[in-house]
Amino acid sequence: MIGLKALLPRMASIYSKGVINMVSQKIVLNLEIGLHARPVSNVISFLDGRAGSFTMIYKGNSANCKSALSLLSLGVGSNAEVEVVVESNNEEADLKDFVAFLLNLEE
Repeated sequence: MIGLKALLPRMASIYSKGVINMVSQKIVLNLEIGLHARPVSNVISFLDGRAGSFTMIYKGNSANCKSALSLLSLGVGSNAEVEVVVESNNEEADLKDFVAFLLNLEE
């Protein structure tokens, strides 16, 4: 079993080589009722099978976009500004696709 002390230098090496990069963008979710169960379900379906980490930040709190409970716990209200953060091997394209999806998200 690899100990945490042995794992951290390997993780730092991966990040320093640029294998995984992070990009973010602020957007306004045009949802009258806010981010509730139906749109969250659509987000989960959209991200299903996609590699990488997708995070949403709202009022200083962050949520894993692949977790319905995590997204619902943010309490994103109507027409709210959120920040979307993507960490992946193809982060620019993943962010562009995810933002386009979120901007067209319907209740």
